[in-house]
Amino acid sequence: MTSYVFSYDVEHPQLCIKALPTIVEIHRRYEVPATLFILGRVIEEKSEELRRLLIGDSLFDIQSHTYSHKLLKDNEMHGSGISLEEMRRELELGKRLVEEAFEVECIGFRTPCGFYKGMQGDVERLSVIWSCGFKFISSDARGPADSIPSGLQQAYWYDVEGFPQLLELPAHGWHDNVLKDPNGSLEPRLMLPWPGLLQWGIPSRPPRTAEEEFEVQRVWIDRALKYGLDYLSLVYHPHSIYRMSEDCRIIKLLIEYVLSLGMPTLTYSQLYYRYAVNPELVPGRDRWTWEMETQQIKFSVST
Repeated sequence: MTSYVFSYDVEHPQLCIKALPTIVEIHRRYEVPATLFILGRVIEEKSEELRRLLIGDSLFDIQSHTYSHKLLKDNEMHGSGISLEEMRRELELGKRLVEEAFEVECIGFRTPCGFYKGMQGDVERLSVIWSCGFKFISSDARGPADSIPSGLQQAYWYDVEGFPQLLELPAHGWHDNVLKDPNGSLEPRLMLPWPGLLQWGIPSRPPRTAEEEFEVQRVWIDRALKYGLDYLSLVYHPHSIYRMSEDCRIIKLLIEYVLSLGMPTLTYSQLYYRYAVNPELVPGRDRWTWEMETQQIKFSVST
């Protein structure tokens, strides 16, 4: 059965601290776990509020979103990445702030923005990540040419690059802040370098309400179940959720739908440990592949 992993990239100090109490309350009400990837600078600015809200609650898995949200490598949509030295500082400081503030071991992080195929082939950057003590990363979160939405790629080890115990846990679908487009300046299809190829999960305009957003996102959940994926994790940001509706009801709608389907829910850390104990369960980077045929994209299982 496909599992669902609720996760949040906590980036905006003022709006996140307004949104998180409501999001946390919704998760507690339904007893559904979630992973919070928190930016180091947000911890520095809002440590007291975050600790009061989250510390000691095992329902929430606290991991890093780096220190200051700098690009860790080149991204075709967002520009050039930082140096290896800057990258080490971003990772080490972000990890330390999580561990000191929440009294937990920080074993993973999500990269800012994400990349097509994650860190595949980048041995130098993977070496920095591994030396910083991380066990998993979530960097594979973009479609071709670093576009949005991402595909439905599944977990894989970086064994090809020489790091067989470093796990990639991709994120999927729309980044909600791009999907909602708060400035009203983009049609969602303009985020795609291959407009028209993906025929599902692409609205004709940005959603204007939580209910419209849910109708877009449920397509991705339904597809994950149809394809028999091991897990699905859509990308969400508390500040973007709050801007759409201060009651954060998109999360209530998603949780209720996931539970109605009987989908197990877990965190990124729980997913990592499940794979670490049973490495044979890791789907692998070649299992799900993009295939472009007759103006559509489909996923297939390679043999």
